[in-house]
Amino acid sequence: MLTLMRKHAYSWTIRVILGLILLVFVFWGIGTGRFTQVRPVATVNGQTVTADELTQEADRLRRQLQQVYGPAAATILKASNLRQQALERIIENRLIAGEAARIGLVISNEALRQTIEATRVFQVGGQFDFQTYQEVLRSNDLMPDEFENSTRVQLTSDVLRAMVEKAVIISDDEARREYDRRNQKLSLDYLELASGKFVPEIKLTDQQVEDYYKKNGEAFREPERIMIKFIDYDPALLGEKFTPSDKEIEAYYKHYDKTTYTHPEQARARHILISFPENATAKEKAEAKARAEMVLSQLKHGADFAKLAEQYSDDPGSKQNGGDLGFFSRGQMVKPFEDAAFKLTPGQISDLVESRFGYHIIKLEALKSASTDTLAQARPNIIEALRRKAGTDIARDQMREDLAAALNGADLDKIAVKRGLKLVQTPFFAAGDTVAGTEHNPDIVTTAFKLDKGDVRAVTGGKSDPVLVKLIDRRASYIPPFADVRDKVRAKLTQLQAEIAAREAAEKVLKRIKTAADFNAVAAAGNLRIYSTGPFDRASQTLPGIGEFPEVTEAAGSIPTLPGLIGRVLQNKGNSYIFLLLSRVAPSQDDWNKAAPRFKEQLLETRRSEAWQAFLDSLKERAKILVDTKQLGEQPA
Repeated sequence: MLTLMRKHAYSWTIRVILGLILLVFVFWGIGTGRFTQVRPVATVNGQTVTADELTQEADRLRRQLQQVYGPAAATILKASNLRQQALERIIENRLIAGEAARIGLVISNEALRQTIEATRVFQVGGQFDFQTYQEVLRSNDLMPDEFENSTRVQLTSDVLRAMVEKAVIISDDEARREYDRRNQKLSLDYLELASGKFVPEIKLTDQQVEDYYKKNGEAFREPERIMIKFIDYDPALLGEKFTPSDKEIEAYYKHYDKTTYTHPEQARARHILISFPENATAKEKAEAKARAEMVLSQLKHGADFAKLAEQYSDDPGSKQNGGDLGFFSRGQMVKPFEDAAFKLTPGQISDLVESRFGYHIIKLEALKSASTDTLAQARPNIIEALRRKAGTDIARDQMREDLAAALNGADLDKIAVKRGLKLVQTPFFAAGDTVAGTEHNPDIVTTAFKLDKGDVRAVTGGKSDPVLVKLIDRRASYIPPFADVRDKVRAKLTQLQAEIAAREAAEKVLKRIKTAADFNAVAAAGNLRIYSTGPFDRASQTLPGIGEFPEVTEAAGSIPTLPGLIGRVLQNKGNSYIFLLLSRVAPSQDDWNKAAPRFKEQLLETRRSEAWQAFLDSLKERAKILVDTKQLGEQPA
């Protein structure tokens, strides 16, 4: 647990040995076989951020994404620059800690201890269990000091954020104005002058094309590209032939039978939530209760629970599923809800249950008793876990051995054949390209771009497979000669000229429309088709038939009289448009009355989030932050 609670400390002899090892790591690097100078990745008001810190934080982010999104995490990771995100998080944590120190905000050891002990994943039977605590941290590659420090940082951030957010207040009038703005229904007619129709009219001379290239050659620059080979030490493949003994299986079961293989009582329920705001008045609560009682009455007379949930529930997370919450155990729901749900029998519907969210009507679908898997039931899972662990150990050991061999000149092709592993050789690729075989670990590409030709490096981190990567060749970024990109330059300049022509034509049409009444006549005279959006939500900022176009929805809010002309040409994706606002309908009072409680709560949450972000931005503006972008590296955007 916390440092002050630990019973053992290193002896002076061990400390000296560790110090010597640390010096070796600092001055010679790890596994590279050559001298490397250690420089901070960034400094924040004089405090350094090391490469190790950045790597650890990026690994944490990767684990979080994998835990939250499961199989879909690979796609998300591919589109994420984890090192950049990790650095931003570290910088924000440093600034938050500095501001907390400035105002005297301190998280005590007692508060930290209580928070950790209250974390359910560390509990057995509702009580904190130190062995479980250690096992959970170990399974996530975390040391207690590391976890406790990060928890203290998070608690500091939470307290400071609460202080900032409490200063945000929204009046009923402000909420209503924002609701009206977001939920207005707009309807427009428009003329479209598509740039594509002007392309055939664009006649460019060879000299014009070449002159454009001379002035804008940078726009046609080819990025730096590299070619690599790599071996993926897949633990699943390396461990598939491992057969654990009965003794190993039994030992694993005894170690985890009270945690992994013990399942608490679980309930599966549906609910219908009729919400009221956090600081609801007696009148607001009474109105919500009346609606809830109306729904409950329909249920008592045989109405379908799922259909009523879809129609009336204010819980967006479950209403589309007929109110289904899936299975949950004690401690996962607010207490009034939990107490009521676990008292029901399957098929039974509760009376009204009040929580801080509003009034719930609960239907229990199923109940699972607490249970512990037998050794026989757990055996397949245990064998898989032991094979995975054996594969991980084999992968790590083989990769270390092969790295040493590769640094001494061994060929990766022969190493792969020796291990029975696949060797991947890529074509030349740029930093933003998709590279087959690296989707599970973007650090392969990031690391490869930092290597010199012929360098070999081990890529490890998080729960990704260890990989041995070698840089085969590198092509520097360059601006290609005009002859090689002549057609591309011509196409680009032609499109730009067509867009200018479309806008000039639209400007001429707009000048002929003196008033809204002239819109149809001018369109007819110019043989221009009039398109109609029909009613749509202003808040969506998306126009039917065109797509996202926030400039139009913003401009539509300032038209004083209807129908009204938006008095300037607007462009989207190279096309030019002229708009006539036909109608702008605000939501009714009844709409507002129904939506007000939830809308005010959501708006307040949004404004508080914006206030916190603005606070962080102000800390960054006042801070002195230096970043070594070469060490930070780039990942596919």
